[in-house]
Amino acid sequence: MFGARLSLTAAVTVPDLRGVLAAVVAGAGFGVLPRYLCHAELASGALVLLHEPEDPPLNTGYLVQRPGRPGNPDVTRVRDLLVEAGRGW
Repeated sequence: MFGARLSLTAAVTVPDLRGVLAAVVAGAGFGVLPRYLCHAELASGALVLLHEPEDPPLNTGYLVQRPGRPGNPDVTRVRDLLVEAGRGW
């Protein structure tokens, strides 16, 4: 989004962008959200746009897993399939 890779460790992990939206609306700070997800909050004034990118950002997804959790074979299988498929993206 801003031409630099984030180098900090995540303080909070939420299951999806709706959780990020709820946290920001509740006053937890700021976030980077797709406009389609927060257009109502922008229109109502619950959120304020801080930056308008010149070029739309890539829609990058991150695959995360809780550390120290026992291996779930289904999660491992999905992760392996995504990692393999991602090599061709």
